[in-house]
Amino acid sequence: MSQRVAGAMKRGAHAKAGKRKSIDANLLGPCGFFCGFCLAYKKGICLGCRYQADVRAAEGDLGWCSQLNCAERRGVTMCSECKEIPCKEFDPKIGMFSEMYVSYIRDKIKPA
Repeated sequence: MSQRVAGAMKRGAHAKAGKRKSIDANLLGPCGFFCGFCLAYKKGICLGCRYQADVRAAEGDLGWCSQLNCAERRGVTMCSECKEIPCKEFDPKIGMFSEMYVSYIRDKIKPA
């Protein structure tokens, strides 16, 4: 093993230096996407998947995210925990976002 490889393994080749930060688990959608990376979240247009679902439910819209609704019905936090994955709500060949969510983002993030 080269010294370079050994050194990288010792210090963690992909890990960034510094403190590990904890994240708000409510910003992690059942699909596995971290809302903190989303442009809508960064621009303050969306509160994040689970928070936005609560806001929408309070407004009477229970169809915010079909994947979130499915995960809640099945009693799992993440789609990856479900025994029936892949399914019609989460098909890795199609992508991880529900059609409704993609439409929402496209409507909210329009070029000025």
